[in-house]
Amino acid sequence: MKRFTSTMIVLLAWSVGTLCAQVATSSVGPRRSISGILGISPASTGKCGTNDLIFASLHWNELSAQARNSIQKVLSRPTKQKDRLSRTGRFRIHYDTTGSDSPSMITNGSNPQKIPNSVEQYIDSVAADFDAAWALEVNALGFLPPPSDGTQGGGPEYDVYVSELGTDLFGQTLWSDPGDLIASGTRRTFSTYIEIDNDFLGMRTPGMDGLRITCAHEFHHAIQIGNYGFWSNMPNYDFYFYELTAVWMEHMAYGSIHDYYYDLPNYFERFRNSQNQPYSFTTYMSGYQGYERSIWAQYLSKRFGTDIMRQIWIGVIADPILVSIGKVLQGFGTTLESEFSQFSYWNYFTAERAQTGKYYDNAADWPRFLPNVSSTFGGLSSSVSSAGLPLSTQFCQFAVPGDTVTAILVNVDATGAVSPSASATAYQLQLSSSNASTPYQKVTGGLSLSFVPADKSLWRTLYLQSSTKSIAGAASDPFPNPLRVSQDAKLGLPLGGSTEKKAVVYFLNAALELVLSREYNVTESFGLPVLFVPSSDLRNGVPSGVYFVKVMCGDKEFQWKVAILQ
Repeated sequence: MKRFTSTMIVLLAWSVGTLCAQVATSSVGPRRSISGILGISPASTGKCGTNDLIFASLHWNELSAQARNSIQKVLSRPTKQKDRLSRTGRFRIHYDTTGSDSPSMITNGSNPQKIPNSVEQYIDSVAADFDAAWALEVNALGFLPPPSDGTQGGGPEYDVYVSELGTDLFGQTLWSDPGDLIASGTRRTFSTYIEIDNDFLGMRTPGMDGLRITCAHEFHHAIQIGNYGFWSNMPNYDFYFYELTAVWMEHMAYGSIHDYYYDLPNYFERFRNSQNQPYSFTTYMSGYQGYERSIWAQYLSKRFGTDIMRQIWIGVIADPILVSIGKVLQGFGTTLESEFSQFSYWNYFTAERAQTGKYYDNAADWPRFLPNVSSTFGGLSSSVSSAGLPLSTQFCQFAVPGDTVTAILVNVDATGAVSPSASATAYQLQLSSSNASTPYQKVTGGLSLSFVPADKSLWRTLYLQSSTKSIAGAASDPFPNPLRVSQDAKLGLPLGGSTEKKAVVYFLNAALELVLSREYNVTESFGLPVLFVPSSDLRNGVPSGVYFVKVMCGDKEFQWKVAILQ
């Protein structure tokens, strides 16, 4: 469980908002949880209190006046004994010099202890690390600075409060509604303040390393909420992406501090429901707040440069997260569906499968994706019947003699991923030595894999073999084949080895008469050049039948036989 506050995912109609998990009273130890104040069972277990906030907001009218007042008091700004400005004058640091909230440096080693009389030294570090966060995130990366809160906290500077938060909660970014409201409506923005732990003693990443990444993480929450805001008409307000980006910012600021490693198993090994079906990538729930998916930002920035994240956040001013990502990727000549598919492909190459100089920089240190389905090929056929939620990745693994074939099945339904009523789409996957269902693709050892989903337009597939860590077998085959024009969105024609951006496709009938020719862009799918022919281009003038399909791509020529069914 991550220790940062989950950025506020609930549009609170009731006067208080918060980015964070546990909440507490000032100067008397760790903050109490909202569920504890209400005297009710929280919506979920764990140290993140966001679900408690959801529960409270949904039942606000049912709560007593005393409970409401208690919540409002708990979420108010702490009162501290002293404050001072950072060297740049951009941050006002509030802290106690005595009592349980007074900060302290800690010793290094396996059994760290508090260092006496180190209050001011700790505050020096807090001020310097927040100044460094501003220098990186605003000055270097170009994100908009957080808006001023006026004279709250003693002046227009950004306020940071140092408190004892326990041993799980690193920091939190907070605001009050309507007091800190800047922009109202469907997209709302707020001025905020930050609260961080006073010593990072007992944390999974303790001491100064814990402090440094917390400053980078929480300051980005202040940027997010203050400038780009959140869309109240999106499920859970897309807050998985807020945490995802804030963890990526830790990586950007301190690449040698790998606190996010603790969260990766939640994505690679446990991000699935009781039917072992992967959750939608947009999921936000207890245990899966987005920290574990920060590698999506690493993928995007490695593919297109770090500025893509700033562009996406600028886009959030006009559109919700997935719409913004889609528009930004269009500017790079690609699509969300294509990039999410390739992201899934990259995620195969972790742990011992990592390849130096390719994919992620630190992938060798990450866990392997745990297959959603594992099956042993018995000689004739092995089949899997399951379903995939919108915008999710399923890894289905078949053990074959001397090798393992992994089918990466990607549901690219981005529209369904933000629909509160979206359901999983059924599919059947079959590995066969003969008589495979159509359409099928030949893989290693002469075997055939057929993938038959309820709606083919929502899926992208790729088959890999473990022995070579490469695409299994005949990656040069068209897909799907046969192409059912009324059901399939497009025909994919792999152009292995080609580096051209455009190609011309020719369809010839059995008499070798030209029935269609057209130029198309060459795109990437799972890291390979592919030309896609929209089925809509084949509806008129291309009757059902078997066609010779020829592609001229620069000085390369490709040919196949493709069955087209109208």
